[in-house]
Amino acid sequence: MSEKGRLYGIGVGPGDPDLLTLKAVRIIREAPVIFVPKGDTGEKSRALSIISPFLRDGHELREITLPMTREPGALRRAWEEAAGEVIAVLDKGKDAVFVTLGDSTLYSTYYYLYEALRSRRPDLAVETVPGVSSFSAGAAVLNRALAVGRESLAIVPASRGMDFIRRVLAAFDCVVLLKVAPVLGEVINLLEELGRLEEAAYVCRCGMPGQFLKENLAGPGELPGDYFSLILVRGKRLLP
Repeated sequence: MSEKGRLYGIGVGPGDPDLLTLKAVRIIREAPVIFVPKGDTGEKSRALSIISPFLRDGHELREITLPMTREPGALRRAWEEAAGEVIAVLDKGKDAVFVTLGDSTLYSTYYYLYEALRSRRPDLAVETVPGVSSFSAGAAVLNRALAVGRESLAIVPASRGMDFIRRVLAAFDCVVLLKVAPVLGEVINLLEELGRLEEAAYVCRCGMPGQFLKENLAGPGELPGDYFSLILVRGKRLLP
């Protein structure tokens, strides 16, 4: 039996191609097949835009269209179909890459594919390659530390709800709220109620065209709503 190919799940960072790791760039350049996830809205894949400087003429690009729905059955079918496409490539002895925004291990679409692949073909080789997360890049752009010394850090999807966020803010020294756009007004109201606006910063489209930063949410000015947005809240720094 011929040798099977290997799948690489690669985190490509938040938007700036310069933030890809050297390992990610090397694997992308060497792999013959690149799988790129995209929504069914017709918009261009952000992950594809990020890796485009590193593509070559011989690359075989394959888009995996994912339905923009939370319906478990539809998502399961989409990932099963995607796994079938990947398996067909690997069985031919070709290596393949699946690119995902940010870090491949954190709130990543890649792991849905990974689980579907593992359940069907546990014999196939898979390697996960980490990337720069949106909140790490955002903190760097703001020149802020996420945590220092004994400080605690929480990373929370804002969709968990305000009661949950309230408890997290009380329990952790630094809190990162991801994907805040749908509940931005509610989050701002909660931070105002808790007297935490001055400690909060807003990062939108980090590393992408149209990047927007606001370091103190107590200040005047509107905040642009965007899917690629986060809020970083940290209190006074503790001693080491």
